[in-house]
Amino acid sequence: MRRYNRLLSILSVMVFITSCSVFISPDDSPESASHGYVKGITPSSSEFFEERRYPTIQANWPGEGGDKTWLGRNLGAIDSPRNSVDDRAAVSGWYFQFNHKQGYYHTGTDLFPTWEHSGIREDSEWKPENDPCRQLLGNRWRLPTLIELGNFLHATQERGGLQQGNRTDAFNSQLRLHAAGELHSYDGSLTNRGVHGRYWASDQYSEDRGESLTFDAGGSSTYASNKAFGRPVRCIYD
Repeated sequence: MRRYNRLLSILSVMVFITSCSVFISPDDSPESASHGYVKGITPSSSEFFEERRYPTIQANWPGEGGDKTWLGRNLGAIDSPRNSVDDRAAVSGWYFQFNHKQGYYHTGTDLFPTWEHSGIREDSEWKPENDPCRQLLGNRWRLPTLIELGNFLHATQERGGLQQGNRTDAFNSQLRLHAAGELHSYDGSLTNRGVHGRYWASDQYSEDRGESLTFDAGGSSTYASNKAFGRPVRCIYD
């Protein structure tokens, strides 16, 4: 009887561990991600912005970020782009200034909310408390680093990367990036939507310039530019 009870105890522990691993395994990657309205990040309290749901993508290229799960759409987008120059607001998502968590939405005519910062000068990387990926989707989500975006930039197209190609190649990559344009630092006016794509990294270059991935009809690269510009982001999961 004692051996039988001991066996039952062992089996109970095994069942508990197994069941826990199914639900809380740190190796599990989400098949989708979602969030609701968050004050100070969501562009407006309008019903239109209440909920967002995103597919995810499992990367397959070498180097940091190449074995991670990425958001399958721009943060704030409600649809996926049809092609590399899709200029619909629904697929562009929200735009963010460097190290600022407030999201901006541009319909093509109107901007929500009112533009606040025409200039940003601060000696800081993108802080976790200001990271819209982390604040909207949870602590295991964040903006990609410059190294991670760089590895995607140089990865071969066969492995799902950009291979330093142009905006068509960006759209045909695993991440399905498109030319969402940006918001001008001076007043938040919409610039080059459907022409080029510029996506923030979490690294700064200097007090007034942040790192980003850029592509257009001619090619692609990483470069540092004005932190006060509003740019889309793609989130990565740890």
